[in-house]
This record gives sequence, C-alpha cells and structure tokens, in this order.
Amino acid sequence: MDDATLNSLALRLLELRQEKRYLEGEIDTVSQQLAEGLGQGTKRDFDNVSVRVSVAKPGLRIVRAAEVPAEFRSLQPDRKLLLQHVATTGTAPAGVAITEGKPIVYTRAPGDGAGADADDEG
Repeated sequence: MDDATLNSLALRLLELRQEKRYLEGEIDTVSQQLAEGLGQGTKRDFDNVSVRVSVAKPGLRIVRAAEVPAEFRSLQPDRKLLLQHVATTGTAPAGVAITEGKPIVYTRAPGDGAGADADDEG
C-alpha cells in the first residue's frame, strides 16, 4: 500500500477508536439508568425489547502484585485463591482491592433467539 492509503487508514482507525470510547461511555450511562429504573433481578418486556438487570459479583483487582502475600502466588497472584480468601474472610490481602459488583443490563429484541446481549461486562 502507498503512504496515502496507510495514512488514511491510520486516521480512520483513530476516528473509530474515539467513537468507540464515546459509545462505550454512552452504553455505561444508559445501562446505569436502566439498572436504576428497573432494579436488580427485574425482567421487563416492552413492545420492542426485553430488558433484564442482574448484578455482577464483586471481583478483585491486583493493585500491586509484588505485595500479594506468598501464599496467594506462584509466578503470578492466584485469583482463585484470592477470591476464596475474600469469600471466607471478607478482607483482601495486601496488594489487592475488592471491586464493587456493577449492574449488567441484558437486552433482547422480540424474536431474537440468538441470546441476550450484555451491555456491560462488569
């Protein structure tokens, strides 16, 4: 490809990435509004769409892997052991933060048998 084509593709990629960030923000905002309006565990059928709201379980975010105690690591921090520890004790070890469960909003158009789309990966 010539330089003009490559430049055009690079500019288009930048535009698409900016649009994606904007759309992801809009998806988060609309999902949050639906979740607040419907409430957790609610499923509603409207004329053109079905909506269901659930809440993702709280998760973990490794903040500083080097600070995670040795019993929770091999080469990398072991998320399964960390989750078990948090579930048992309710506390996170050093270097780990507990994340809040976020609402997940599923929508489906009538007659769409392919499955629900989650608007948020929680």
